Amino acid sequence: MKIINGKTYPLWQQFLDKKKDWVGGILEDEGDNFDRKFLGAEIATTIIEDITLRPNGEDSAFFSIKGKDFNCGFDVSCGGISRQNKKGWLTFSGYNGHTFRIKGKEE
Repeated sequence: MKIINGKTYPLWQQFLDKKKDWVGGILEDEGDNFDRKFLGAEIATTIIEDITLRPNGEDSAFFSIKGKDFNCGFDVSCGGISRQNKKGWLTFSGYNGHTFRIKGKEE
């Protein structure tokens, strides 16, 4: 298990351990509350290229889904898994209502 700033993050480690199931899948960025309400933002879609967990400051970690065209992520202290809304999709919520979802690669 990866140790970051002297801590382990079992929930996020699962994504690193099963990275091969997600890389090549789809990342969709739904934006945050401001994007949706005031800008009418459309959902952006890209292909997942990597999943990372790295130090963020001296006492936390940053979880990130890296896509071909953009990345989505959050500090683990303010983000998490919010729902499984469609078969095969997993939705995350981060700072200021930012949501994004991922779907594993098709076999």
